[in-house]
Amino acid sequence: MNKWIRNLCGGIAALLIWMAIGQSAMVAASEIGVRTAVIVALQGEAKVQPAGSSLQYDAFEGMTLQQGDRLIVGQGGAQLRIKDTGDEVNLGEYSLLDISRLAGGPQGKTTKLTMLSGMAYFAVTDLHGKPDTFQVVNGNHTLDVKGTHFLVVTDPVTGASSLSVVAGAVSTGSSRPASGGSLNQQPPIIIYPAQQIYLGGSEPGGPSVVDPTRLIQNAPPGVIESLLKNAEKIQQENEQTKKSFEEQANTPKQPANPNLAQQLADLNKISQNLSNLVGNLAQEAVKQQKLSSGQVQQLIDEANRSLGGNGKIDLDKVQPLDPTAGVNPELAKMEQLLKEKQEELNRQQLEKQNAHQALIQRILEQQAKLQEENRKAQEEARARAQEQFTNQLPPQDREQFLADKRKLEQEKIQRGGSTPPSPAPAEPTAPSGGTSAPSNPNPNPEPPASFTLNWRYADETSVPLGVQHTLAFGLTLKEGVEPKSDKLKVKVTLSSNVPEAVYAAIGYDFEYDSLPPTELNLEACGTSTAASCGEAWLPSEEDAGYGIGALGDGWPAVISANWGQIGNYTVTAEAFQNEGDTLVSLGKQSFQFKVSEKPTIGFTGGESSVNLAPEEQLTYAFSAKGENIQPSYRLALKATIYGEAPYADVPVTLYHNGAPVASGIVDGNGTAYLTGEAGVLAALLAAGSDLTLAWEPYAAEPGTYEIGLSWVYPPADGLDPYPFSEDKNVQLIVGTL
Repeated sequence: MNKWIRNLCGGIAALLIWMAIGQSAMVAASEIGVRTAVIVALQGEAKVQPAGSSLQYDAFEGMTLQQGDRLIVGQGGAQLRIKDTGDEVNLGEYSLLDISRLAGGPQGKTTKLTMLSGMAYFAVTDLHGKPDTFQVVNGNHTLDVKGTHFLVVTDPVTGASSLSVVAGAVSTGSSRPASGGSLNQQPPIIIYPAQQIYLGGSEPGGPSVVDPTRLIQNAPPGVIESLLKNAEKIQQENEQTKKSFEEQANTPKQPANPNLAQQLADLNKISQNLSNLVGNLAQEAVKQQKLSSGQVQQLIDEANRSLGGNGKIDLDKVQPLDPTAGVNPELAKMEQLLKEKQEELNRQQLEKQNAHQALIQRILEQQAKLQEENRKAQEEARARAQEQFTNQLPPQDREQFLADKRKLEQEKIQRGGSTPPSPAPAEPTAPSGGTSAPSNPNPNPEPPASFTLNWRYADETSVPLGVQHTLAFGLTLKEGVEPKSDKLKVKVTLSSNVPEAVYAAIGYDFEYDSLPPTELNLEACGTSTAASCGEAWLPSEEDAGYGIGALGDGWPAVISANWGQIGNYTVTAEAFQNEGDTLVSLGKQSFQFKVSEKPTIGFTGGESSVNLAPEEQLTYAFSAKGENIQPSYRLALKATIYGEAPYADVPVTLYHNGAPVASGIVDGNGTAYLTGEAGVLAALLAAGSDLTLAWEPYAAEPGTYEIGLSWVYPPADGLDPYPFSEDKNVQLIVGTL
């Protein structure tokens, strides 16, 4: 009892101490100005990466964010509110926002947000006459805000951005480091309502009038709706801006800000633009079907209830914005050039994307064609095999077999089904990527395996005939599987649909423990030993087994073979563990592939000698075409710089229509093996394509470079590359200055 009382007293004392410390901590936090933001609305998926962490967590409405946190918006959008000021940020899809600083104290509150990608609409409280600061960092530019409504759009291609001000004013300044490491102190440019500016380079151009068509085109519906919900505040603030301009226009003193001077000179045009800005945006939202006409009219009606006099918005009387209002012609010209440059970059990127999509479509079409050819070949092979089988039967047995077959087909028809063809051998299947377990299209009726096989080249479902080839894999137990022992054994079985298949020189290796290569003959499986029928144990049948961790470390198990017969092949791995003196199976996993005809690839174009300008990057343009290429063939371009050349460890890239399709690194011998995504090189070579080879990033020294090119099966697991083409030798001559 005394012990219980002592524990209770101790607990109460600890609670009181914690409360005292906690209260002191909260007071201290309030004094140093800890501020937060909250996610008030969320559409679709979003992630939050807390400050100082590499982990990401699902975002949710009501979630609190602090200084240093990052918000990653996927499809949909998100709305943030700074809790103590009410400032709002409405993010469009695929936006990335860092809360760089949220602080406060006697000198005022500081809000600094970094916009990394996407689009955002900001509704910031009026900061005129307050010590508070609100900044948005975008690329090389810092936007200083004094109570306004504005939008920032970051281009996903170039990373450049544009700023459009709807109400208030935003000051833009470059934060690009100048030579010597100091910041480039360029005078800020103030952007007024109904103006926009392109932030594409190290220095912004000049402001121009907002383009409602492009602004709405780049804005998702959620952002537009949020903007129109603030139509009342925007109109009221713009009315105040017009009055302020009128007062300053009546003051004899010339304003120091050239942009403001331009605004005052075009006061009537500016006033008309401010009055018509929201109406133009609303009309464009309906025109582009971002929002319905009824939805837009309802939002405008709600704004008009509180607006009086000339501030009301009549969507039937909206006038177009005057593109010359308050704009310096020279700066506007610079702005137009920047916009045209941006459009050209976007056009080039779109062409690359279209070319890539066309390439993917060609790959899919070729795969479909090859699958259809394989299906027909398999049907013909089955028909020939069945005919051969029936011809070997005695006449009486052959008649009985054919009669039974006709009876079976008739029964199927009577049951209401058509006569299906004989089941074809399953096509080799595997998921994309080299570290995922392949799916098994013909699972055994046994329970699912308690482990996963990770194939090194899981997308290599076709192997060229006669090429020295390896299949490498690792084995990991599934989550929740409790091993009965700390060691596992693996039985590897090779099977095929090839009649009278003979597998020559099959090697089964595990790390440094290898079995001697064995010739396997499936035809003799009824009378020969198990090994000769395609089975091998890792380790040998007499050994205890490998540690579980060793089996899962990379791809320790390797099967090496030179497949000499065309057909479908299956490698099955069955894992076992010891339970006493008994081996208990953990299940099976299989990988299927086919051996197809060996490809031949030729260089169909390209000069034998090329002159390059002084210090020009080493490049060579050529064309190539292949025959008998399967979509999943592993292919590489072997590119060698002969002689002494300072090109070791230099990247080299192969391009098609300006898009990279393969790459490699030059080794100490001057050779690089260029490989790319599965199926891309195969599709390009099967169709015949123009390609460009470029060593980068160094400019070449003057002189003559001897280059050797050839298409090969890439080297792997200690095996040499296998040639698919004749060598092509080229001279690249770099001139002198």
